[in-house]
Amino acid sequence: MKATSTRRQVIVAILLALALAGAALRHWAENPSITRDVGTLLLVLWLPAVGNIVAFAVSRYRRRRSTTLAFTEGSFAPHLEVELMPGTATQPLAPGHTGCTLLLGTEGFTARLGTPLAGWLASGQAQAIELEFLRPALALPRFGAGTAFQVLAGPVVVGQGRVLRVL
Repeated sequence: MKATSTRRQVIVAILLALALAGAALRHWAENPSITRDVGTLLLVLWLPAVGNIVAFAVSRYRRRRSTTLAFTEGSFAPHLEVELMPGTATQPLAPGHTGCTLLLGTEGFTARLGTPLAGWLASGQAQAIELEFLRPALALPRFGAGTAFQVLAGPVVVGQGRVLRVL
């Protein structure tokens, strides 16, 4: 069973209600009695609830802090000049779609081409194209001149490439 946010909230509410019931039992029970001991056990149930509340708060904080990276519209600052060779796989793409992923071993790097992907794929031949990385500080150290890579459009490999030069 997958834990969803709603299920976690219900579980936390139940645990806190049991802990409050335990606190009430402990408060009104005689000091050396089984009822007081049961109240103590129920009172301890608040510990997992606090852990869930802290985890929830941390995830909300991280979600708020994280920013979505995106290319700046209207500006294109190329980082590499590459030679791209289309593969045999064809995938319908929007006419102006320029985004792709460059796969180098097991690492993928988000990039965009200076020309639309559909045009490059339709040409059927190798072309020298400039591309820009979304996070150049991470990608450029791995893409030296002569580095071979695969080009992905979505989950499909649509071609191969080789770095001609770093700009």
